[in-house]
Amino acid sequence: MDRNLQQVNTILNLAKFTESDIKKESHVLQFIPQILDSKQVKLLEVSKTTLEYIKSGESEDAHVVMCSNSETFELKEAETSNSLLVMPSLNHGKLIEATDSRSLKKQEVFGVYHTYYEMRLTKPKLQSLRNTLSKFPYKGKNSELSKDAVGLSFTELKNIIQASEEEVINRLQEMPAVKMRGKWRLLDVGFMFGWVSYLDSILREKQLTLEEVTLLNVEDWMGLYDIDDVNAKCISLFMEVDDDSLKWKSAAVSQLFALYLLPELRAFDSKDFFTAWQQSMPIGVKANEEDLNGVALVDYDSTPSLVKYLPEFELPEDINERLDILFRNRTKWTLQSITPYVQPLTDNNLNVAALLTKYARSSTINGVKYYSSKYITQTE
Repeated sequence: MDRNLQQVNTILNLAKFTESDIKKESHVLQFIPQILDSKQVKLLEVSKTTLEYIKSGESEDAHVVMCSNSETFELKEAETSNSLLVMPSLNHGKLIEATDSRSLKKQEVFGVYHTYYEMRLTKPKLQSLRNTLSKFPYKGKNSELSKDAVGLSFTELKNIIQASEEEVINRLQEMPAVKMRGKWRLLDVGFMFGWVSYLDSILREKQLTLEEVTLLNVEDWMGLYDIDDVNAKCISLFMEVDDDSLKWKSAAVSQLFALYLLPELRAFDSKDFFTAWQQSMPIGVKANEEDLNGVALVDYDSTPSLVKYLPEFELPEDINERLDILFRNRTKWTLQSITPYVQPLTDNNLNVAALLTKYARSSTINGVKYYSSKYITQTE
């Protein structure tokens, strides 16, 4: 039924409004017969900046997340007590021309919603980046059998990894990944161990420490070992470079050597491990048990005590699944020892302590705070 001005004025009076309170043009809503199914068409609330980015055509739908050039957003369904109406167009107050006479305009309504999706800034799960590149390990130039480029281009990685371009680039810079002939690959642990050991053997032969040589010296010596891009990556991973002053990154080197020594046995007699670990270290690097955090754990409850291979990057990204594995390997963890395993799962709203408070149980023993499972678990 079509409405007239008299009916509109009656509704205004019931709402305690007068004609002077509104614009001259009033919209009369009419619901189309085949209204939109809210299960098939969803509403999404975005910021003005994000809307402009989406309209630019550069965005990609990643199912459960949306990515801009620098940020990743998760989609969360929200409810509203107000009715959200979907209409093809709507004249806002500023667009309505000022006239002396009142008029009515029919406005079709295509859908009515009480839920919509919000975009919330989130920290992307980037473990899949390492898992993807691990299929293309680089074990050294002498191990290359194919003349064709091996690995994945950055474009291919973007199509696989649910994260923004900037976040993927930053992670590639942090992890042992290198770009060769336009393709990204993961440096093999054995190769990196060999790279550090080869440089250490040169230093020992020359009776020098790393602090006594220059970056140019290292680049010249290692030029015989592998290509420049790979050498540059290894330098960034395992050395601190200050102008022309060099120093081993002790924690990074220690973790690398632990990863190399442990995998075959998965568990190692702690006494034998610490002896072999220290003896294998380059000149000037001292093994520290704390450097095992995030790579392995020391089980002093077993007889004999064992060092167990447990790298963070091999654990599931689901917080409950990850904590279940951690607490099965060790019933109680200090904040310092568990942080490397939980830190990658934090986001803008929950830090390590907040995540552990939410998903684990805390207790204090002799003044030291420990975290354990909320549920009864059996250690392996």
